[in-house]
Amino acid sequence: MERVVYVIPNLDYHKGFLKSALVNLVVTNQRIIVAHVKKEMIQKAQEEAKARGDGFFEKLSSGWTMHERYYDMSPEDVLKETPENFSIPLNGIKEVKLKGGDIDAGKKDEMEIKWREKSKFSGDMNQGEVKKKLSDLGVKVKGGGFFGF
Repeated sequence: MERVVYVIPNLDYHKGFLKSALVNLVVTNQRIIVAHVKKEMIQKAQEEAKARGDGFFEKLSSGWTMHERYYDMSPEDVLKETPENFSIPLNGIKEVKLKGGDIDAGKKDEMEIKWREKSKFSGDMNQGEVKKKLSDLGVKVKGGGFFGF
């Protein structure tokens, strides 16, 4: 049975020259679902936080922690959440390349998934954990260790 095993939150998905979108990568035991985050979804999460009586900081961060709900959703529901969502089958991934960023230079961590095309993402991610989770699922991963090894 397919299940969500890991979520890589709040990444920029580079769709082309100067085009990007905010996404969460929802990793299941069979595929990676690229789940687009829409403004309306963030507003809804903030409204729900307000309705619960959450404080200022909880309301402010609710859009950045909404990825946690994917652990309670079926992969099909995640895929259907927005029309832009798509999935990458794990057995179709040739390689994942991880490259560390530079906080001082304002450069984000990078991830490139090579499958029938190249999908590029950037953001703050725990590359060691990403490498372990994907490797455990049989995906070939380069980089992501100490000093990029």
